[in-house]
Amino acid sequence: MATISNNRATLATDPLRNFRFLVTFIPISAATTSTTAGSSSAVTALSSITFGFTSVSGMAVTTDSIPYREGGYNTTVHQIPGQTTFQPITLQRGVILGTSQNWDWMRNLFATVQGSTGGSTLGGGQNFRCDIEIDVLQHPIPSGTNNLSDAAAGSAGTGSPASKDVVAQRFYIYNAWPTSISYSDLNAGDNALLVEQISLVHEGMDISWGTTYGTTAPQITDSTATL
Repeated sequence: MATISNNRATLATDPLRNFRFLVTFIPISAATTSTTAGSSSAVTALSSITFGFTSVSGMAVTTDSIPYREGGYNTTVHQIPGQTTFQPITLQRGVILGTSQNWDWMRNLFATVQGSTGGSTLGGGQNFRCDIEIDVLQHPIPSGTNNLSDAAAGSAGTGSPASKDVVAQRFYIYNAWPTSISYSDLNAGDNALLVEQISLVHEGMDISWGTTYGTTAPQITDSTATL
């Protein structure tokens, strides 16, 4: 009877854990500045912000199929790729004092539609979309440090705080903006936390994987093929 000699799990064969991750929001205007001819003034760049969320769901892509019948080959139906759609991403976290960024983002969307700042942080007329990086961190925590360069830290070319850890996988979300935001019910009889949930629609997703596991950082580079 055959004997399996290599049947022990190792760190290299363990699947990635889904509970160590960071989400970084990169405003579109953070990577671009404009200077008027004859003027030294430039658009103020918005800095990226990194949060820890309780859960992130909805990272999925679907391409519709277009059935096509052809007279000469009518024994089967051809399947032709059609339009590609991306599922809205839902992020959830506990409400913490002083963290009004998500609500300010939603208010800026109102300002864009209504033509009024409405007290938002960005103000009317500025881009309400942003790119998002979701870093899945290795666990157990390696002893080495991550050597991710700015060039490999997202399409905007800005490094995130996750670069202090070893990033095993990175999701890139492009042109995202909030379509809904909600808060958990207030109930004096509950022994629970106040939770904020925001849903984001977007226009594209890409994924990069680390290639090694150990005390040094995996080589994660931006993919040239973007959905």
